Amino acid sequence: MNTHRIVLLVVYFLSSIQGASVVENIFNKIAGNTCGRPDIKNVMQNITVKPGEHASFECTINMKCMVSYIQWYHELSNGTMRLLRTARTHGTPYQIRLRDVSEDDEGFYTCIAGNIMGETASSAYLQVSSCRRAAANLLLIVLVIILNTVIK
Repeated sequence: MNTHRIVLLVVYFLSSIQGASVVENIFNKIAGNTCGRPDIKNVMQNITVKPGEHASFECTINMKCMVSYIQWYHELSNGTMRLLRTARTHGTPYQIRLRDVSEDDEGFYTCIAGNIMGETASSAYLQVSSCRRAAANLLLIVLVIILNTVIK
């Protein structure tokens, strides 16, 4: 029997003995501590660097509401997603730093903060400029800006 079923059975049992007020109190305590999905306070900015330079992205999270996890992902230009950082990773979970970047580091970097109420994400694009790919990357960044404008 999974954990969710056990919790539901316990809540049902308590409500049958104590009345609906116990269930309401449990829900209010959970909802009061989480207060909704996590709130990411900043908008991450796209960055352009040359090979060998450093880059960093920051995700400022309002910790007023409970945050269960913070994860960082790197989406490569071929669509592959790679998990970079979790709360268990050494260092601050609010920032990702890239040293000595190469063309392999190019792509979207996404910070995801979540709790039992849902997830919130913020993304930005890292462009590693090189002469042979400059035109294609510029087109991609323009498309990202247009999509961000349309979505908002």
